[in-house]
Amino acid sequence: MKKIFAFLGLCFLIAAQSVSAHTMTEKNIYEDVEPTAENAQKILLLNSLGLLGYNGQDMKLAQEKNLSRMEFAAWVAGFYQLEGEDFEQQANASLQEEYVSSLEGDITYKELNTALFHKALNLDEPDATMTKAQYIDFIFAHLNDDMGGHTLPQMGGFVTGPTGVIEEVKMEDKTTILVIAGHEYPLSGHPRISATSDKAEDWIGSTVELSYFTTASGGHSHSHGHDDHHAEENSVEDMALHYVQLQQTAANAAEEASTKSGWLMSAIIVVILAGLALLFLKRK
Repeated sequence: MKKIFAFLGLCFLIAAQSVSAHTMTEKNIYEDVEPTAENAQKILLLNSLGLLGYNGQDMKLAQEKNLSRMEFAAWVAGFYQLEGEDFEQQANASLQEEYVSSLEGDITYKELNTALFHKALNLDEPDATMTKAQYIDFIFAHLNDDMGGHTLPQMGGFVTGPTGVIEEVKMEDKTTILVIAGHEYPLSGHPRISATSDKAEDWIGSTVELSYFTTASGGHSHSHGHDDHHAEENSVEDMALHYVQLQQTAANAAEEASTKSGWLMSAIIVVILAGLALLFLKRK
């Protein structure tokens, strides 16, 4: 029996070996967000920029629920890299820095404007609260607003990356490297890739329509006045691509169908091999 389980485990590893464990896509960023959802790509992008996080309990986003001050405070702490070992400590760090007025109740547009936008936005209803879906739309709409010479991604330590066709994918010291227009760009340790496949080899020939660098260490800047431009102090050589958005085409859809077929075939092969193993061991 032990031989059977060992054999099955080996078969499973062979079937799954091409799947990237560290790449996040619309398929696995949140448990309750369908990859085909209208705002799935927005969610992946904002998560990659540190503007959308988790609730400290599970991998669910619960877009229909109001965004609490506690949850927003924890996300902001991550965005500005405030100290805190867990969800509660991060939220309290934001409270101490006065990014939120308290940790009770739901966040308002006025507090968003203060914490992220230098109070630069003209708000229709500053004291109104919002659902997480509304928060996503609001942040996305103002993502590239110029706030005194920098944008929200730059405040978080991100710089716009290259666009163009991925000509080649390399692996060096367990780091995935994309070759675009003859230049090599390493991916960060846990990149967010908006694509139909999380396998790097499937991206060859696809067109990158948007990307963001982060520092190689993954750190973001923080200063109470929001004026520290950490991203601008690093050369491209010191950075890694943390977000890559591939252009979606009919070929991508065909590729996804092919990937699903590949997994189905792998599962069938495992079942057949397992059946043969059982038959062999019984005869023996």
